[in-house]
Amino acid sequence: MPDEKDNELPGDDVIDDSSDNNDPDKENIHLEVLDPDGEVNSLELAETANEIMELEKKLLDLRRERNEIYDRLLRKQADFDNYRKRAEKDKKEFQQYALADFMLELIPVLDNFERALSHSDEQSGSDYRKGVELIYKQLRDALEKKGLKAIETEGQKFDPNFHEAIAREMNDNLPENTILQELQKGYFYRDRLLRPAMVKVSHRSDAQDNYVHSGNGEDEEPFN
Repeated sequence: MPDEKDNELPGDDVIDDSSDNNDPDKENIHLEVLDPDGEVNSLELAETANEIMELEKKLLDLRRERNEIYDRLLRKQADFDNYRKRAEKDKKEFQQYALADFMLELIPVLDNFERALSHSDEQSGSDYRKGVELIYKQLRDALEKKGLKAIETEGQKFDPNFHEAIAREMNDNLPENTILQELQKGYFYRDRLLRPAMVKVSHRSDAQDNYVHSGNGEDEEPFN
């Protein structure tokens, strides 16, 4: 009889591992490969997610703080630029008008020279008059170089901003309030008024005005 071993087909000697699939030790080994701790640690994942959220929040706060600091820096820079410009302007104005008070003190000196020249006569001597005129001209030229300028008056229209009318004279040939005579010079220092000019202005007979009766029986017209 043929031996049973002869009837065995190739491959029949392959070991059946199906029973091993239910081996609990092998299942544990498989799980340990996937998860060495034996279980998924959800608590650690939650803590990691919270840490990430906290870091993102801190990052946003830092960015917001950076933007606020940058805005404050820009405002400080703008304030400093404005302060610097104001300081430069004040310094320039101070330099320009530092001599204004000194000029104001010298104006009466010019007045005295002009009075002396207007009242001088032939008896004073031509050499004396020329000397006074020369000193007056030197002083006036020096002050004009520093910014002193006389106010225009005669023939001009009266301007209360620059002129002070202390007398009026009837004149129908000129427009109302035309300056007829300069009684005392007025001056600018650069573009600043130092002293208004005292003047006499014209008055037309057809202009409306109020007359007052003086104590000596003469009619006088006040300047309003």
